[in-house]
Amino acid sequence: MKLPSLSPTLKNMALYGSSIVLMKGVSLFMLPYIANHISQHELGRLELLSTFAMILSVVLGLSLHEALYRFAGAEQDLHQKRRITGEIFTLTMIVGAIALPIIWLLSPFISEWKPEYADTIELELLLIPLAFEGMVAVVLASLRMREQAKLFFYLTTGRALLQAALTVIMLYQGYGVTAILFAGFISAALQVVALVYLQTKQNKKVHGAGYLFSKKMTALCIPYSLPLMASGLVAFGLNGFERWVLAENTSLSDLALYAVALKFALALTLLMQPFCMWWMPKRFDYLQSRGKAITAKMTQSSLVLLCGLTVLVCYLAPVLIEWLMPASYQQAKTIAVALIIVSAIKELNELINLGALAEKQTKKLLWINSFSTGLGMIAILVLTPIYGVNGVLTSLILAQTIRVILTFILSQSAHPLPYSLGKLSVLLLITSVSITLSLSSFSVGIQLMMAALCTTSVVIFASQLQLITLPKNEQSEKFL
Repeated sequence: MKLPSLSPTLKNMALYGSSIVLMKGVSLFMLPYIANHISQHELGRLELLSTFAMILSVVLGLSLHEALYRFAGAEQDLHQKRRITGEIFTLTMIVGAIALPIIWLLSPFISEWKPEYADTIELELLLIPLAFEGMVAVVLASLRMREQAKLFFYLTTGRALLQAALTVIMLYQGYGVTAILFAGFISAALQVVALVYLQTKQNKKVHGAGYLFSKKMTALCIPYSLPLMASGLVAFGLNGFERWVLAENTSLSDLALYAVALKFALALTLLMQPFCMWWMPKRFDYLQSRGKAITAKMTQSSLVLLCGLTVLVCYLAPVLIEWLMPASYQQAKTIAVALIIVSAIKELNELINLGALAEKQTKKLLWINSFSTGLGMIAILVLTPIYGVNGVLTSLILAQTIRVILTFILSQSAHPLPYSLGKLSVLLLITSVSITLSLSSFSVGIQLMMAALCTTSVVIFASQLQLITLPKNEQSEKFL
């Protein structure tokens, strides 16, 4: 008996999902090994460098992959679509060629400004690959548009696994942060070479030239991409800025605790990823073809999933920290639970913004994001010098909660959906009680039992409240 094979769409979704989970998850998988081979102070310094790279990648990437989606994605003619891709690729290479010498020249001055954070060679290893961050994003985006999921998988997971392997080898030999940065540099450089080769080959095949420059396309891309880049910088205020304030007001060892907690909180995002990859593109379809009621029910089901996973991760993260991390990192348990709550609120915001997006209220969403981020940054600056890590956590929870409330009000006023708010309030109350219990000092065995019990309770209560709706395929719906 031959088992039915997956459709091409499901295969592609599985490959994209696996790629994203591996790309994001490799840092979590590597964390215990790294923490056992470098000091807590050095791990804090590595986190600070990673944050610097993150903000610079937003600037140098210029969100040109979004321009590719906008201008090439909307083009029906295949030849023209590939021409636009080639022109935006060339623009990213020009940006890289300009950024590369600037990075090379500025690295010594940056290291002199803060010598306790990094020396020149470390900054060069970290920042030079970022010159071509826009190119990497654009070519990978073009692979997704052409549905070359297998090649996308190889190129992304190959880089992540190579970096992990090189890091293990170099740390085993006794090298420190520089070795980790060197592993990242080698894997990033090889990916850049591979992507440049593939795209120039594609350009030559279709257009007879490896690089295609267009003033017209440049004039279209830059004004479109800059506001999106600005949105990315706004997001940095609640996802990166706080680490710099922590480093300045506490110590790199405290920052290392925060970084460890942050990596374990990432587990919630990874667990939500498969569902979000299915639901995020589908929800507009549901709204248009199946109506507000079904869409609201599916959104409520997604909130049940989020609540259940949040409770589960709040119990498991402290257990994993106790099992996997050295004794000096055990204080990260409580921080991890707080950061899981922050992650859950961020995921909640993405699930309830449907009304605003359906009515194309993106400018208002940007204002909400800017306001909540500004408020969060002010709170971080005021509270961190007084309360340290707790000040950061309070500020993040406050800012993200305000963001969710404002987003929900905007979405419901723009395109109201019939949510069962009373039932959802009960669900959130049960979730909050379960998370609070996870902060108790249980033994590992009891903690695992509580994880199973509380997660199951959330699902059972949600089921009793009729908040769970399973998606029906179109064929079955025809007979209803």
